[in-house]
Amino acid sequence: MKRRVSESDAYLIARYGKHHRTAARWKIPAAIVALIGIPWLLWSAGYHSQPPIRHELLAFKVIDPTKIEITYLLERNVSGLEVICTLVARDFEKNVVGEVTDEFEANDAPSSQSQTRTIPTRIRAVNADVIGCDSR
Repeated sequence: MKRRVSESDAYLIARYGKHHRTAARWKIPAAIVALIGIPWLLWSAGYHSQPPIRHELLAFKVIDPTKIEITYLLERNVSGLEVICTLVARDFEKNVVGEVTDEFEANDAPSSQSQTRTIPTRIRAVNADVIGCDSR
């Protein structure tokens, strides 16, 4: 049995095309994306919020025009990692005027330690920073 279409409905169909019922078509792909995406999102957030090596600048102090002292914190969440940190000193125009590498032996257990180092500079430095820490 065919449904009768009113004159206004015929006009709307002619103008905009026939209305298809697509409400159920998006639910299956959305459910698949949700079943895969939500567990991946939870794993990714947990994994990347706990990196194996983390560093944080605590303080720096200009000692004289040829030296700056830096204090930073190194946290290792995995045992047995040898770590090398790169420390830099910068002048007023943000040019690197001194750089040293700081090496840490492998640890027996996850740990955090504060470290103070002096960076020799070629001209007066105004700040110091930890560029990065990487494991060997």
